[in-house]
Amino acid sequence: MEEFGFQSTTAVIMQPTTLCNLDCSYCYLPDRRKQRIMYPTVAGRVRDAVAGWVDRGTVEVCWHGGEPLAAGRSVLGRLMDRFDGLDVVHSVQTNATLITPEWCEFFAERRVRVGVSVDGPPEDNGQRVDHSGRPAFDRIRHGIGRLAAVGLPVSVIAVVSDPTPERAGRLYTFVRELGAAWLGVNIEEREGVNTRRGSARCRRGTC
Repeated sequence: MEEFGFQSTTAVIMQPTTLCNLDCSYCYLPDRRKQRIMYPTVAGRVRDAVAGWVDRGTVEVCWHGGEPLAAGRSVLGRLMDRFDGLDVVHSVQTNATLITPEWCEFFAERRVRVGVSVDGPPEDNGQRVDHSGRPAFDRIRHGIGRLAAVGLPVSVIAVVSDPTPERAGRLYTFVRELGAAWLGVNIEEREGVNTRRGSARCRRGTC
């Protein structure tokens, strides 16, 4: 890595499953209706690489998606177990709709950091829908509430299609009221197989 100017690697992003229970209009990932699970041997190969990084500090292993919770606790647990013995911290980036008390126990026992993908209050969250086109906000908010009820801190990643001062104000107010520990903002762009302009569709009232 050093020949490219990187002194150390501090994080790796893993996709335990392609499946996602939501169908966000701006999502560019293919196969999100299919359950394709990562093989433990793949996680083991990544573990071998991470083993060469941890001498320089803790490495974050972020389980992304798809929706990582769609893999199930037993599958995700087995994949995480491949990193046992290394100085790593696990995190998940989830839409929070599948969070149950059992998932909260899983996060707490394994000290998993939780990031939630939510774009702000309901009026700004219209592009996050399920495969039937139903808004996901209430389910997302319910999942966040379950995390808060057991004292698990939450970070937020939001996709913003209309980066205006008014939009920023609503987002920051929403995140502050959540008590989130951290906020990341992605400005929507066309990428991969995403050839749709989700924000335009929503402004026409069709999402």
